[in-house]
Order: sequence, then C-alpha cells, then structure tokens
Amino acid sequence: MHFSHYRGKNFSFLIVLFFYFGFVLYTPSKIFAQNTPVIQSDSAILMDAKTGTILYEKNIHKKQYPASITKIMTALLAIENGNLEDTITFSKNAVYSIEYGSSHIGMQEGEQITLKDALYGMFLMSANEVSNGIAEYIDGSIENFAEHMTKRAEELGAQNTNFVNPHGLHDENHYTTAYDMALIAKEALKYDVFREIIGTITYTIPPTNIVDEPRYLANQHKLFNNKAYPELYYEGCEGGKTGFTNEARHTLVTYAKRDDLELIVVVLKSEKQAMYDDTRNLLDYGFNNFKMVSILQQDLPIGKIPIISEENEQKKYQNIIEAYPETDFSCVLPKNSSSKDIIKKISIPEEIITPIDENQIIGTLDFIFQNKIIGSVNLIAGQSIETFNTFSKSTIENNTNTTTYGNRFFRILIMILSILVILCIVFFVLFLINTYLSKLQY
Repeated sequence: MHFSHYRGKNFSFLIVLFFYFGFVLYTPSKIFAQNTPVIQSDSAILMDAKTGTILYEKNIHKKQYPASITKIMTALLAIENGNLEDTITFSKNAVYSIEYGSSHIGMQEGEQITLKDALYGMFLMSANEVSNGIAEYIDGSIENFAEHMTKRAEELGAQNTNFVNPHGLHDENHYTTAYDMALIAKEALKYDVFREIIGTITYTIPPTNIVDEPRYLANQHKLFNNKAYPELYYEGCEGGKTGFTNEARHTLVTYAKRDDLELIVVVLKSEKQAMYDDTRNLLDYGFNNFKMVSILQQDLPIGKIPIISEENEQKKYQNIIEAYPETDFSCVLPKNSSSKDIIKKISIPEEIITPIDENQIIGTLDFIFQNKIIGSVNLIAGQSIETFNTFSKSTIENNTNTTTYGNRFFRILIMILSILVILCIVFFVLFLINTYLSKLQY
C-alpha cells in the first residue's frame, strides 16, 4: 500500500484511541467447526464463494489432474475477452485434435456458431472440440490460449496450476490443485453470464451453416439437474462442472447457495459416486455449521483520525478526518459465534499529513477471529483536506475532538493522578512515622 503523505514519529496514543475494526488486501482465511466430514476423494476443499474463506480442506495444495473442470477457466477467459454474439468458425485442428471417443457435440470443420452457443456446448456437454474453437477464437491458437490460462490463474493466486490445453484431456504438464480451482471457480462467479450457463438444465444450439438439425444439450451435474437425476438433486445447488479421465479419475466443481451463504466445493481424484457423496457432505457441513455475518457498511464512518498540517516544514495544528471503509465487509463465522467474537484492529501510519484527497487510502482495518486475520478493508478519507493555510487556528482550537486537546487533557489527568499518588504516599509515610513515635512514648 502506498501512502503519499505519511511521515513518521511516535503516535502510539492514537492507536489507543482506536479499538475499532479492520481488513486489507484479502488472503483467504481458514475457519473450521466441529464434526468435520470424512472425505473419500484424494483432494477436497469447501470455500465461501464471497470471501474466499476456507471451511474445509484436504490436500488442497496437492497437484492433481483436473480433467474437464479445466473448462471453467476456458469459460472465464472467453467471458472476459470475447463477445457473446461473435461467430466462431471451427478449424480442422480444433475439430480433429481431440482424442477419439472423448466428449464432443459433433462440430465440423468450417462450421460456425456464436460464442454464446459454444459456451453452452462446452459447459453442458463438456465438448472438447468446442473448447478448442473457443481457444482459437480468443488467442489465435490453442498454445497461446493455454499460456493465457496459466497467466490468468497466477493472477488469481493459483500458483500451483499449469494449463496446456483448454479442455482438460490428459497431459502430464496439465495440472492444478483443489485450492487453485476454487479460486478460479470463485472468480468465474462474478459474471452473470457464467451464472446463467451453470444454472441452465437444457439448451438448444440452432441449425448452423453446415448442420441442418438443432443440437440438444443437457447439464451433466447430477446434484443440479433435478429433471434427469431427481433422487440426487441437492437443494440450493446452482450448478458446476464434472470431469473425468483415466489419469485424473473423477473431478467435480459445485456451487450451492442457501440464504446469504454461497459455497464452492472442489473434489479431485475421486470416484463417480464418491465425488457426489463427498460434495453433498461438504455442503451439508458448510450450511449446517456456518453463517454469513455483515460487519461493516461502506457508507458508515468507523471513527475520526487526527491529521497533521505542515507549513514551511514545521508541523502545525492538528485537525481530524472521518475514516470510512472502502467496501462493505462481511465474513463467515461458525453458527455458535457472533460479530462480538471478532477482534478489530486498525493500522494507520504514525502521522498523516495534509494535503489529503477524498477517498485516499489512510489506513487499514483488520478483523481477527480464532487468532487469525480473516479479512481486511482499506480505510479511506471521508473528505479532502488541503494544506494548513486553508484552516484557521480558531477553527481547529474550537474543535473539542482534536487530538491537541485530547493530548492536553490526557497530560493534565496524568499529572493530577501523579500528584494524588504522591500525596497518598506522603500521608502514609507520615502515618507510619507518627505510629512509631507514639509507641516509643509508651
């Protein structure tokens, strides 16, 4: 964080004044409850979709083959970099470079569909040739797109991921982790079109320039598609993506929401029934044991911070400025906890010197739960303050909330208390002397 007008001397008294709030650049935290489920999959993670808080983990940083859940990253890049109404023309390489017998919807060389239709074909039916077509449309080649995928993953904090294709067919150099996939899945949820796609049970791609018949698609996620798999449907499931190769085994990403809590489950290297059982158990664990709690609202100030004005390199009178959180802040807590269990810690420079711009970052607020920082928010200035010359001395002195008067009152109070303590000691000593002399007379 950059503070352009901070200089430093001890301002410890200021820290004492602030027994309020906190959060900066967010790093996913971990919060656990009792009765954690037993998971069969080799790797698994349960993450809150809004804050990134980790609610369950098992081998979350172990490198695994993702199989077709790779397509979540492909969809993310397509949504971020493409136009849904653009037309994709499928090349020979896109159609014929996939493994024989792997998932496809029968696209032909030279055939054209919109990017929107391609996303549905890729996501609902896990069509590998469609993934290739999207990659070539976005970056010109599958190789360039794969590099783009890996770079974007790194930007999201996925440091143990490397993609070499847009579909997830096996390659020893194509791998990820449960944690990395959860980060990618969390980012994709920011886009309404992605939510629309994962929330679709059936979709029809109309006839094309080559194929006269429509293509009928159906969502393959058994916890979501209550029409095809009513006995497996999970209440609140918003969709997700399945994956399978012999080397990766079964992989699954699932989104589910109940009330204000939205969860992401990723399971890797699982078996077909186990991946659904594990996902269901993790979602039950999340919804039964955790809740979303609102802590801060962006439009409400959290307190007043003293400001130093400077003239000719001399520090002058102090003023105050109201600090606001840069964003709203909510967090996930165990259901038997409350916001009162969160410790709020403010972090600001030792001195904040004018001029200050409105919305300039002037500190951070950290929230601590179970001895861990579970989030942070930047603190910003509620108004602009120019140099010292824009303020009259009388205006500053009339403000009874200034730190100048606060410090003066504090020093006077300490002085009075010190005098009282000394007087008490003197009287006590005199009392002892008088008692001792009285005994000698007898």
